[in-house]
Amino acid sequence: IYTRGTPYEGRDPIGTLDNVNAMTAEDLRAFYEKWYVPANMAVVVVGDMAVDDQRALVEEHFGPLPAGEGRRAPSVYIPPAESSSHVVTDPRRGVTLISLDIPIDPYDLGTVGGDRLATMDALIEVMVQNRLEDAYHRGELSQVDPPSFFAFTYNRGLRYYGTNWQGDNLDTASKDYLSVLLTAQEHGFTRGDLGRAIRQIVADLQFLLDRTPTIQDREWAGYYQNHFFYGGDIDSIPGSVTRTARLLAQITPEELTEHFRWQMQRGGLLVIAVGPDPSSVPTVAELDAALTAAEAGPPPREVAVIDQLMDPPEPADPVSEGSFDLFDDGYEWTFANGARVMFAPSDIAEGSVSLQAQSLGGWSLLEPGDRALSAIAVNAVQGSGLGDLSSAELNRFLEDRTVGVNPYIGQTTEGFAGSSSTDDVETMFQLIHLLATAPRIDDQSYQDALHTAESRLALSERDPRWQAAIAYLEARYGNTWHRAIASREEIDSLTPQRLLAMYQSRLGKVDDMVVAVAGDIDAAEVERLARHYIGTLPAGESDTYINRRPPMPDGLVQRQVQVGEGESAVLEIYHEADLEVTPLRVVAADALGVALSERLFLVIREELGASYVAGGSVDSNSLPSQFFDSGVYATLDPSRYDEVRTTMLDILADVATNGLTPAEFEQANAILTTDYARSRNPDLISALLARRSADDEDVLTKKRLSEELERLTPEDVQALAAAIYGEGGRIEIARRP
Repeated sequence: IYTRGTPYEGRDPIGTLDNVNAMTAEDLRAFYEKWYVPANMAVVVVGDMAVDDQRALVEEHFGPLPAGEGRRAPSVYIPPAESSSHVVTDPRRGVTLISLDIPIDPYDLGTVGGDRLATMDALIEVMVQNRLEDAYHRGELSQVDPPSFFAFTYNRGLRYYGTNWQGDNLDTASKDYLSVLLTAQEHGFTRGDLGRAIRQIVADLQFLLDRTPTIQDREWAGYYQNHFFYGGDIDSIPGSVTRTARLLAQITPEELTEHFRWQMQRGGLLVIAVGPDPSSVPTVAELDAALTAAEAGPPPREVAVIDQLMDPPEPADPVSEGSFDLFDDGYEWTFANGARVMFAPSDIAEGSVSLQAQSLGGWSLLEPGDRALSAIAVNAVQGSGLGDLSSAELNRFLEDRTVGVNPYIGQTTEGFAGSSSTDDVETMFQLIHLLATAPRIDDQSYQDALHTAESRLALSERDPRWQAAIAYLEARYGNTWHRAIASREEIDSLTPQRLLAMYQSRLGKVDDMVVAVAGDIDAAEVERLARHYIGTLPAGESDTYINRRPPMPDGLVQRQVQVGEGESAVLEIYHEADLEVTPLRVVAADALGVALSERLFLVIREELGASYVAGGSVDSNSLPSQFFDSGVYATLDPSRYDEVRTTMLDILADVATNGLTPAEFEQANAILTTDYARSRNPDLISALLARRSADDEDVLTKKRLSEELERLTPEDVQALAAAIYGEGGRIEIARRP
């Protein structure tokens, strides 16, 4: 549907079943030799190496290759098209939705005109998104999920504005959504619309500018790759920001209005109803009728702007404070309510701050079956207003700030995870304070949370991937505490009051909260914010988690999920070992996971040619008890299921008996040496949180992991593999026709 009328039509990269089956080795070799040539290639190298050395390596390895013929990208001119409606159904889909897309005429990003058009498209994207969110908060949209409007690239030069929506009455939801677009088209954008969008974009540009000195290699490589494939900008960050800022000052509401009208009129609307079966979605005629019924309304009123989230509470004095040696200039404060704030300054990512607030307990202290319901409660609170602030006011206040906070209720812990720019750290602390002291559940967010729960239930009944995950949880833990999907009866019994009470029971008070802060900020500022917003949180009764993890089942436990004829099979194999989690064993687990993934890939995919994806992982766990777990997996041709299963089990038995080969151990060591040398703010956060229950000398920092890696022997890895894959239970989850 997306490629109709373009050079990509009928050229899906995956091909058709007939041409895949007809493919020969000669066909593949000819294709490779035609396209995989230096004249059609860019070699991007980013890293801690002198440019001359990089260039020498590129010339050494690529210079002798025949240049081949460069291939010019095809024109992607999209002829004007009438609006069209379509219906797509798949019995595996658990979610019913309407997709609306508006073609964006292609342009060359490497030109002055293309740069201006890209900036205009970005402004239109933000302005329309703002209009939709305002309409949603005013109750003018009948969809149940928050609206979205974003530009995306389907292929080189083939771009769309796109959105999806869900609702109980998709015809009405479609009419309401399109009416917002038609109103913008009819009446145009205002100076208020433009000023609001510019503030949002400028906030993003400022954050990019602030963090430029610490942008990582992978992101730089992405910039160069985007330039090669799509003509994206590779000016310096300051140069790019300055150029965009000048364009923002030049572009007018009238220019944007005319451009948006032209896009709406020229491209035609592409509407697709998506669902599990025809009875679940509107027909093409019903879609056409809904779109025809949509009409422009009067110009919308602007949302009132608040200037602050809250007045800072009177500060609380810490009952103790002091430095610690785990990180340079590390410092902590403890308050009378039980909260403990730990801080590690970091210039890993300039201009940004990471935070995680964590208490012990989680859904292990709720009622059986409440795991699934607690997720619904968190979703409902997160989409609502806070205190006296409506969701519309809150959204408007946050839209031009670089900050986010997410509450969560896990198995053994609950808390808040946040990040912000250095300029918006106080807003992050205020959000945590309000999420703890003034949560609420608005009707709109409640309905959205219920709809999300219903969608998850539908996916669990239709989608083999979801069914496989649920089958594993049932096989490993049973159907009581760890059940992740709410039943229809449970969803129907919910009320906003019950969900809010569940949320507040875990997140409304403080007893043992540890707040870990790492980033580009001074200790004095962290102390000020902690005294105002953390030390003043209400104290609750002390509690801790309950271990709801049952023993691993003995012997072999197998579950099978049926997939359709012609689909790939998938096999997942799970093991566990109850072992003390020592620093050396953590490193051994990392080495085993790296080597095991590589061996599975090389044997099952490369040697047998029986799988497209194969790999595995080995993880250490400290809560609710200390243990190691492993999962290995492979996609495969169903006709070769027994062969692949036997091969996977042979590999696991071999590493348990013989360990890694010398080459595997050396390669894993080299990979981990690089990984452990690279530290991020989340690594600092994890180490700070570990100080709750461990002395500083026992906390697993990246430095400590590197030290343990130097001590690691092949025998250490083999001993861990024997404990995991030797005696004990095994769970196999198969997806097959």
